[in-house]
Amino acid sequence: MPRLSFVYPEMLWLLGLIGLMVAIAVLTPRRLAPWRFWSSLTVRTLIALALVLAIAGVQLVLPVNRLTTVFLLDGSDSLSASARAQAETFMQEALQAMPERDRAAIVVFGGNALVERAPSDEQRLGRISSVPIATRTNLEQAIQLGLALFPADASRRLVLLSDGGENAGRAGDAARLAASRGIPIEVVALSIGIGEAEALVASVEAPAQVREGQVATVVATIESNVAQQATVRLIGDGGTISEQQLALQPGLTEVTFAVEIAGNGFQRFRVQIEPERDGRAQNNEAAALIQVQGPPRILVVAQDQADAQPLVNALAATNMTPEVLSPAMMPSDLAGMITYDAVILVNTPARTLPVGALRALPGYVRDLGRGLMMIGGADSFGVGGYGRTPIEEAMPVYMDVRNREERPDLAMVFVIDKSGSMDACHCSSPDMSSNPSQLGGVRKVDIAKEAVAQAAALLGPQDTLGIVTFDSRAFDTLPATTGASLDQILDALAGVEPRGATNLRSGLIQAEAMLQQVDARLKHVVLLTDGWGTGGDQLEIAARMREQGMTLTTIAAGSGSATFLENLANTGGGRYYFAEDITTVPQIFVQETISAVGNYIVERPFTPVMIGSSPVLNGLGGLPLLYGFNGSTLKNSARVLLETDDAQPLLATWQYGLGRSAAWLSDTKGKWAVDWMAWEGFPRFAGQVVGDILPVRGGQEISTDLLVAGGETMIRLNAAPGQENLAVTATLIGTDGSRRAVPLPQVGALTYQGRVESPNPGTYLVQISGAAADRVVLQEMAGLVVPYSSEYRGGQGNLALLDELAALTGGQRLSEPADAFLPVAGRVTQAREIGLSLLLLALVLLPFDIALRRLMLQPGDLPFSQFWRSRQQRAEARRVAAEQAPPDPTMARLQSAKERAGTRIKGVSQTPDDQVPDKQAPDDDPLERLRAAKERARKRTTGEEG
Repeated sequence: MPRLSFVYPEMLWLLGLIGLMVAIAVLTPRRLAPWRFWSSLTVRTLIALALVLAIAGVQLVLPVNRLTTVFLLDGSDSLSASARAQAETFMQEALQAMPERDRAAIVVFGGNALVERAPSDEQRLGRISSVPIATRTNLEQAIQLGLALFPADASRRLVLLSDGGENAGRAGDAARLAASRGIPIEVVALSIGIGEAEALVASVEAPAQVREGQVATVVATIESNVAQQATVRLIGDGGTISEQQLALQPGLTEVTFAVEIAGNGFQRFRVQIEPERDGRAQNNEAAALIQVQGPPRILVVAQDQADAQPLVNALAATNMTPEVLSPAMMPSDLAGMITYDAVILVNTPARTLPVGALRALPGYVRDLGRGLMMIGGADSFGVGGYGRTPIEEAMPVYMDVRNREERPDLAMVFVIDKSGSMDACHCSSPDMSSNPSQLGGVRKVDIAKEAVAQAAALLGPQDTLGIVTFDSRAFDTLPATTGASLDQILDALAGVEPRGATNLRSGLIQAEAMLQQVDARLKHVVLLTDGWGTGGDQLEIAARMREQGMTLTTIAAGSGSATFLENLANTGGGRYYFAEDITTVPQIFVQETISAVGNYIVERPFTPVMIGSSPVLNGLGGLPLLYGFNGSTLKNSARVLLETDDAQPLLATWQYGLGRSAAWLSDTKGKWAVDWMAWEGFPRFAGQVVGDILPVRGGQEISTDLLVAGGETMIRLNAAPGQENLAVTATLIGTDGSRRAVPLPQVGALTYQGRVESPNPGTYLVQISGAAADRVVLQEMAGLVVPYSSEYRGGQGNLALLDELAALTGGQRLSEPADAFLPVAGRVTQAREIGLSLLLLALVLLPFDIALRRLMLQPGDLPFSQFWRSRQQRAEARRVAAEQAPPDPTMARLQSAKERAGTRIKGVSQTPDDQVPDKQAPDDDPLERLRAAKERARKRTTGEEG
């Protein structure tokens, strides 16, 4: 039945004021007529009542007879195809039986939940298109999303179609939320397939730590539900270590591998099976991590091994294990780098490093707590192109000289080939047989324009830039301009179009002439061409420019470039870049500009100066001479240990995240540091510098426990005495560089523990650090292997959980699809606001109340009375007009005859009065005669006769 409810029931006390108003009106003297008084009081009471109910937020509550059912469909991998088909058939039959007024929605879930269909009255299921994360089953998210889909104007029901194999979230919490809202969860228990053959690696166990040279035992547990043959392999980082053929029996089978451990750091071992009969491939592999303890392992990256050999010999003499690799061979991700305790870059340009390594090295230091060191030289620091790269972020120095007084002015001229051969994306043959019009992609000249724009953005306001373009002759596209803006550069390049022949000589001569007009300490030319050209010998020009203090760098665009460009760069004192892929030209321009802008090499003899005291400098005594160094700028929070005689940084260290980095601005070969290589203290110096950036181990008293259970990972650190009240954080680092920080609060005297939702299956490093007063005092590294999801284990269904969810919410198991739309026990009502309507009613009644009390109206003053009177007047006027109209002769004769006949029949005698002629109208007026007769009759009746 409809009823009233109130949003603010406390405001109903105002009804007492209405009663007070009525009482005062009744008890006080009245000045109005009774009908006016009671009418006004009634209207005024209705107005006050409407206002009070509106203030109280009155609502009209009506019962709702519609039902919305939300189907929660399990889309995880634990369900077989037949179980999925069973669920879809159930939903289709339920939708076909859905009453006309009801609605249905569908949520598909796995590790997450997705809306397949919003509430609608559509009775056709259609194809299920939502694809959730299938490696998990999160019933909690599914129930929460289902609750969010319900409209407010309908009864509500959840229908859960699943095997109940929850391995993420807490469905019980969501079920209690549904119960609090009166929403039942009905369950459809999907059948769990047990007839398929299945084999899997249940677990892999290995010691957490071993020493190098020891034999470690790796134990794998294989599970199969049928008897079958299988191949089991143990795979290490370098490939397959061992392989066995097994005859599996139903149940568990243990396989043991003995592995001789070599190397250092974390090593991963995977156990893989290939069964004859199998249902899922996702559970056929599992892994374990072993931390190998040994001498510090140092990765030395050098473009020229001769540059690094003195350093390698010095580190080997201090019980370290250095390994020299070329830039192309170094690891490009954290998984490969983690086997090393530190990485040293020896006079190696940034462009030769793998892109992945450039990106991974900062995380290697910051997150893993490892060491990074850069050794100077002609191809290192700023001149090596490390400015504005990720590695610069991890170093204690900036790669350029940022003090304006120390940084020389730079005048840079870009010489760009705009001949017809630059009209294609590349020139593929030395004889230029390719047809440029048939080559796809971006034109060389357009890439060159973009490269100039990107490089120019790196120049400072004190730098001078000029652009020369050439085909058969040279053009001053942008005259030498100090502090040129990007808009100026783009406007100058806008009209450059490729055409004509190639005259390299004209372009170089024009650049030489442009720089001769500029006053700058550094003058540099960058030439971009595909090498096809005429105009005579250019080496003579390059040599002449070099004599004038101008350097020349050449960039060969495309595989068809002439080989003399490298000789041209060598003669001009610059660098040669071979850009077989034309799309790398912008990057080369940027690196070359960074090298030229704020970075330069100082070559002069000087004696290093020690700054303060440090373990790095202990026992060194007097220091030999150096003959050169790379210019740089010390970062604010870095520490300088050695300086030049004019206070320039020479050796600096820095704490970067959990790790440390160092910069040695001189070299380690027989050029600038020739006296140091022959110095007997050099091995000690090298060992102490590298030792300062090595990670600090926690020691034997510190241990870390990692436990993966269900969808959670527990991390526990057992610290050493004296390490109480630390701010401890564990960082999970994936092989792709992803990071997740987990705080570990103190739960015991020396125990720190935290929990985190397990990441995706794979191998992770766990870097644990403890800080006191913003200083890192504890570091520990552990390996974590997250196995494949329990979704892929056998017997993951949990029908008891489904029954528990139904019991918590007053639901039940459904066997008939049509039961999904049976009426629910708790009726739903819908409240409609009527406060606004009551306010409008009060406004309408207010004028009537005023009229009843203030206006003194007579019945004739009413609008309908005036209307009736005017209508009567119009009728009378019509009657009079009709009487005054000339009579019809025929009708007049008939009327006269009638009068005469009446007189004869009555035989009325004439009295004297009768004989006296009345004052009447002439005889020809019948109306006057009738009036006279009426007057005579009246007189006789009243006794006036005689």
